[in-house]
Amino acid sequence: MLKPELRLLRPRLSSMALPLLLLASASCSSQTVKLVQPQSGATAECSASGFGIGAAWVEETLSGCSRPYESRGYVRIDRLTPEQRADLERRGLLPK
Repeated sequence: MLKPELRLLRPRLSSMALPLLLLASASCSSQTVKLVQPQSGATAECSASGFGIGAAWVEETLSGCSRPYESRGYVRIDRLTPEQRADLERRGLLPK
């Protein structure tokens, strides 16, 4: 037999389970990462999307895609140094 305090807790947990399940299954995510090789100006793009529980794996998928590029000298556009950005803009390889 359950202790009285556990009997009170059990309905609360079960009443929270459905909203949490609905929230997890209704979530979605879509992300794109653009990379550039600062010396050559070559670009690459990684994108991933997921819905429901799969939305949690979007970041890991993006990371798995961008890691090989980054190991070859590519840099995420949002992580370019001001000098790299100015050089790419001056060469017409990156919009201002």
